[in-house]
Amino acid sequence: MTRFFMGTLWLVLTLALGIGASSASVFAEEKPYSGLVTIQKVNKAEGAQQIIEVKGKKGTLQVTLSNETVIDLHALISLKDVEPGSTIHVLAKKQAEQHGSGGARYPPMLVQIHAIVTGSLKPPFVPEKLQEQGLTWVSGTLKQVENGRERDVDGYRLGTSLGTEVLKVERVKSSKLKKRMKVFISGYLDESDRKNKTLDAVELISMAQRWKKYPSTHDFSKRTPKPRKKKKDDSKEDDDLPF
Repeated sequence: MTRFFMGTLWLVLTLALGIGASSASVFAEEKPYSGLVTIQKVNKAEGAQQIIEVKGKKGTLQVTLSNETVIDLHALISLKDVEPGSTIHVLAKKQAEQHGSGGARYPPMLVQIHAIVTGSLKPPFVPEKLQEQGLTWVSGTLKQVENGRERDVDGYRLGTSLGTEVLKVERVKSSKLKKRMKVFISGYLDESDRKNKTLDAVELISMAQRWKKYPSTHDFSKRTPKPRKKKKDDSKEDDDLPF
């Protein structure tokens, strides 16, 4: 009976140590990755996860989307189609209130408008070339003024026409993803199996192909995620085992 008990205990401890070692190496094979890819296949969601197949410079990847994956859909619309009350970000030059002849007053304006984005955006650092031109990001709530003929944000009139192109950023579910979409993707890449490369997605952006201002509105070079910490191995060898 004693030998049976000791043998069983040894088996349990061996399995426990093995599980601990496995947990410690969960993230050992992965590395942060980001890049442009094309969606090849969208599989049906199963529970809280969904697998899509994409192709890019790393070849074909099996990408796992979870409830924590951020998915943004980009589209181009006109300024006149941006709903009043929407959050808007304008990269432009600020112009103070102007006074004309005969006591005419012209309100503060945003001029030399380089880009307008509505929706979820953390405005990136302004490129040096645009800084030299005096351009800066102005963010706020869009308002209609002058009986709807003009637009205002943060107390500044927008010195541009209502037909000006605006990049709309919309947070969406994975159901919006379609085959042949060109997307930017970031996450954790595992190439340990060359025939079955996988990626745990952190962010996915369906890009607007005709938007030419991405270098000013999105710094993709800084969207690669930081390395994940390896899980700690809490198992310890016990030198005082009872045998």
